Amino acid sequence: MSRRRWHFPWLTPGPEPAATQFAPPVETGAALPMGAAPVPLDLSLSPQQLFSAAALQHAWLAVKRAKGGAGVDGVTLTQFAANLDDELHTLRTDLIAGEYRPRPLRQVVVPKPDDGLRSLAIWALRDRVAQRVVYDLLLPVFDPHFLACSYGFRLGLGVDDAVHAVLAYRNQNLRWVVDADIRNCFDMIERRRLAKLIRRRVRNRLILRYVDGWLDARILTSADGRPRRAGAAQGGVLSPLFANIYLHELDRALRRRNMALVRYADDFVILCRRKAEAQTAQAQAAVALQRIGLEIHPQKTAIRHFDQGFAWLGYFFIRNEYFRM
Repeated sequence: MSRRRWHFPWLTPGPEPAATQFAPPVETGAALPMGAAPVPLDLSLSPQQLFSAAALQHAWLAVKRAKGGAGVDGVTLTQFAANLDDELHTLRTDLIAGEYRPRPLRQVVVPKPDDGLRSLAIWALRDRVAQRVVYDLLLPVFDPHFLACSYGFRLGLGVDDAVHAVLAYRNQNLRWVVDADIRNCFDMIERRRLAKLIRRRVRNRLILRYVDGWLDARILTSADGRPRRAGAAQGGVLSPLFANIYLHELDRALRRRNMALVRYADDFVILCRRKAEAQTAQAQAAVALQRIGLEIHPQKTAIRHFDQGFAWLGYFFIRNEYFRM
């Protein structure tokens, strides 16, 4: 298996000692438990290196490509770009000095493909840029430890890889499928539990302070009218990574039982040889989720067979065929 290489052009060697490097890459999908000895984000990297001008510029370009609306401060992409040098300079100064504080979030409700509704938390653009810098730092710390059954928001992996994994299991005659949905996954992720999982691999106090600030940021309006904290709410730059860190515990629990699990963010399927095995797998998945404060959505989770077909990740699988929906 090829090794994944991480390259950070903005972390160029300067006056800092040569030892200030990230941990070497690990084989993709290596089954390293999240509770293993940490490979901490290097404390010897100075704030000036972590939040270099190049890092912020790279983060801004990623945020710009992702598009999105204005946050609670009303600043749009066009307005931010028109004053880019000042915006990035001020943000970098705050990040380096430890004075950065996130703004409250604006929440919007958008329709889901299944006719339901999804709430999205909209961060201010400066917060999205700051989060993207930290995302670029944290991803190589966590990603090598995720299991091979996780495909969502991974470097070098995507929907096509998850689909082909399902087909590979089908070709092994695993044709009973637990098609599972986690109820309000992003909103229900427990902030304190997530923070502890992050601390197992990150020791940099400044990074941790900012992560805690984002997890505890206030959402001004929520779908149910109740005051809320951001946590891993959908819409944030870090939300997919936070979800993968959190759901790594689910992956470990199910793979320890040798289940044929394929997960893409909060959507997962378990493929089995017999219906009774699928029923057992569904029950065990429910228990594993309960242990981390989550639950299976009973109305949106079902056991299906390839002969009757099922939809997943924008594809419809039926018998020995599959189609993009």
